[in-house]
Amino acid sequence: MNPWPRQARILGICWRAAVTGEMEYRFNFLANFALSMFWMLWAAAGASVYFRFTGTVAGWTQPEVLVVIGLFFALNGLRQALLQPNLERMTEYVRRGTLDFLLTKPFDAQLLVSLRHLKVNNLLDPVLGLTLTVIGVALSGRGVSAAALASFLLLLACAVLLMYALSVVLMSLAVVLVAGEELGRVSFAFVELSRFPVEMYRNPAQAVLTVVPVAFLTTYPAAALLGRLDAYLLLLAPAVAAGAVVLATLLWRRSLRSYAGASA
Repeated sequence: MNPWPRQARILGICWRAAVTGEMEYRFNFLANFALSMFWMLWAAAGASVYFRFTGTVAGWTQPEVLVVIGLFFALNGLRQALLQPNLERMTEYVRRGTLDFLLTKPFDAQLLVSLRHLKVNNLLDPVLGLTLTVIGVALSGRGVSAAALASFLLLLACAVLLMYALSVVLMSLAVVLVAGEELGRVSFAFVELSRFPVEMYRNPAQAVLTVVPVAFLTTYPAAALLGRLDAYLLLLAPAVAAGAVVLATLLWRRSLRSYAGASA
């Protein structure tokens, strides 16, 4: 297997090629940016409906909910830019034999299949989302300590790993099922459920979203940034993320062992 630095360079080459190609259509890039900003502002304005007659909902103030919404848009933008384009191609890889070709490359097949393609039009979505998060923190009046910022970055990294693990699991299913065009909707639904704090859902939905674990995507990172996170979650989140990645990798390898090729 190639060293990690070389694999990172190869992915970088793929991404630069994607950026170069997409920048030939700058209008599409700018139009998508404007559309993303509109939907984010629409979501932020829509959240105000919940606070029309109350200052808090399930223990969250309106600015604190904006922090969560901002994180949702940031993570969903990352999913659309990096994970979704590769997931959408997986069934085609299996049917046309492209997967057979990719497996012969001197490169980690999981990384190549899951991260090769990049949708440049959504690259600014994470920036927009994090901007709304910063605005929400400022409006909340809470000071952000160095410890809170470090905890937030740790949990945000765990959230990204969870999304990646789900994408690999869905790709593994696509290898086995072949007809997996609808699997992308599972990824969308998983992230969509994190649009609001899980406390705003009623039980048993709240308990399910904590176990699944949707709460680790936006609710817990937002709580860490706002200084309201239970300390034990700083240990639990990395364990959950690492476990998810390991499980996803094992499922991927198992799916490849059962893969007989496009001609089978």
